[in-house]
Order: sequence, then C-alpha cells, then structure tokens
Amino acid sequence: MQLFVIDYTKKGETIIIADSDLLSQIRKVLRVRIGDTIWIQNPEYEHTKTRYEIRIDMWDNKTLEWTIISKHYHESITTTKSMIIALPNKRDKIELIVQKLTECWLDQIVFWPAERSIIKDWNPKKEERLRKIMKEAVEQSRWRKMPELHFAKDIKTYIQDGAIIIFDKTSIHGNTWGTRNKGQVTGVVGPEWWLTPKDYELFSAKNPEIRSLWDTVLRIETAAIIWGWIVKNT
Repeated sequence: MQLFVIDYTKKGETIIIADSDLLSQIRKVLRVRIGDTIWIQNPEYEHTKTRYEIRIDMWDNKTLEWTIISKHYHESITTTKSMIIALPNKRDKIELIVQKLTECWLDQIVFWPAERSIIKDWNPKKEERLRKIMKEAVEQSRWRKMPELHFAKDIKTYIQDGAIIIFDKTSIHGNTWGTRNKGQVTGVVGPEWWLTPKDYELFSAKNPEIRSLWDTVLRIETAAIIWGWIVKNT
C-alpha cells in the first residue's frame, strides 16, 4: 500500500488533502479509485508519531476526501545511527548517497571535506532538492522520518557520543561486524573509502573501531550505502 508524506487537514475521522500534484499522481499514475486505500503521515511526523490508513471517498479538481480506517502510532527511538561521509568528487553522488541512506533508515547523515576530498564546499541551494529526495525515499521505504542532514567542516560536534566505526580499505578486524549495539553509533567513510593519517587524527580521541572488506576497494557511494546499512543494524 502506497505511503505519502504530505500536509492534510483532519476533521473528525475525515482527512482532507488539497494538493493538485497528489491528485494527479493518484488518478493518472497510480490509477487509484474511489474506495481504494493508502497510508499518509504528516511531514511533522516526528512530533505526531501517527500514520493513518485512509480510504478515498470523493475527489474533485482540487481536493481529495478520505475516511480514516486505522491509526498506527510509532514510539520514538532515542538512540541515533549516523554516517559521516567525505564529500565525493561529484555532486550527483551526494544525491544517490542521501537517497539510499534514507532508505536504509539512517537517523543522521553528515558530509565533511576530508583531506583528499575534491569538493570542499557545500552548496546550500541543493538542500531543497536533497530534502525532496529524502521525502520520496521515506515514502518508498515506509520509514517514519527523514534523517537529519548536515555539512560540517569541523566534525567534532558529531563525534561526541557513542561508538565510532571507521570503514577503511585495510583493517586487522577484516570483515567482522561485531555485536548489536543499542547505543549511538557513527560510521565514517572517506574518499574512495580510505582516510589519511590527518583524517584519523580527528577521531583518535574516541578510540574508533576500524573495519574493512578485506582487499575490496569500493567507490565512496557504494561504501557509504553498504556501511550505512551495517551501522543501522549494529
């Protein structure tokens, strides 16, 4: 059943949505009919914790009217699973990484200019597009929230708490994943997924764990996706 993250008005057990783009999508693309059901949640879902299953009762050229069939509540998880990723050498890779890590249900994504990063600056004009990508990824994966998205030249703020796992191309630990960690975990991936000694100095005080995939050398977007999923499930 399709999930939409969208603003709506609730009147009793009726949901009213005034969104011409959604109206066009459900009628012309999804071929939804009167009596069909979908899921919705408000963009402020972190606060409401509520997702509705709704049945369409009527529509016109501007609005859709739905009846609530069921309500599902979600308890917030206080721990955070994060990824710190060196800025890749192409900006379109940022979009791919953000999309896939949202689908992996990461809580926080931080981009930072590592020593070997070619791109050193963040383009704030791209943030609106990235947030749209995250919203669509939430709908696709049926997750509850969009991850926090940050750019940080100084990453000390993002490594204060919890375990740090650096994913590098060489490690004495090989491809061991460790045990389930219920606390905060932050993964780190560098350009073409290896870090310089200067990069390591930023994390040395946290005594990070180092993991690898033996001799496999991954592109940064591949490494970020693989290790992001592992961090979420670590």
